[in-house]
Amino acid sequence: MGEGAATARARARGATTLVAVVWRRTDFSESSRIVTCLSREHGRISGLAKGAHRDHSPFLGRLDFLNEVRVTLSADRGGLRLLLRAELVRERRALREPARFLASSHLAHLCDFAMPDRAEPAVYDLLVGGLNLLELCPTAAIPHIVLGLELRYLELLGALPDLQRCSVCGSSLPAGAFVNSDSPGLVCRTHATPPRRAISAAALGLLCTLRATAGREWPDLQPALAPRLAAPLPASWLLAATEQRSRLRHLVFDAENTRSREREPRT
Repeated sequence: MGEGAATARARARGATTLVAVVWRRTDFSESSRIVTCLSREHGRISGLAKGAHRDHSPFLGRLDFLNEVRVTLSADRGGLRLLLRAELVRERRALREPARFLASSHLAHLCDFAMPDRAEPAVYDLLVGGLNLLELCPTAAIPHIVLGLELRYLELLGALPDLQRCSVCGSSLPAGAFVNSDSPGLVCRTHATPPRRAISAAALGLLCTLRATAGREWPDLQPALAPRLAAPLPASWLLAATEQRSRLRHLVFDAENTRSREREPRT
């Protein structure tokens, strides 16, 4: 056995192998980079990929953003682990298209927030399932798929208000709702206090439809309301839950608005 193989075997003692989604890549030196992945078993996990920039590196083409990879990391001894091996499981080349890239980056950012250094299997499953949808769906379906994924995400965080009943009295909200400035929950007209914000029945209906529909069916929905018109409500819930404002989210719905204008007949 050669010295290189013996060294690799020694490093692999106590190593961890798992399937993960590539999230961040940071240059460490001229030839190496730190790779951060999101995994089902360990949440966010990082490793040093030595020689990743070299022409003949075994990591070339495998550690691209949002690719699904089977990685082997050295034993955890309290410092930065070494990335010993990376095997491509699923290359997500389609997500490099601008609209899909924006939507998938927004989803990955949300999931990264929810799974820091600990296992969050449901969040990881949402990430992978969402990437699958965004990779294959018609471009026009991307905005309402993003809304649906956000509702699922908020539900996992325990931050999704009841979409059908007033948070104060429990009465149903068939004709729209209101949001009070001091609470994220939906309320009926009776319990809406100034300054209040009205939520149309159409916007609330779209969110309820997405919430009640299986994710695999979202690409086939033909919503009567443009998703961008319902988008402000989940945005406020996400801000309250994460205390972060996504830098990419508005671009998803701006792109939808641009496509709508492009489809309008010219006179």
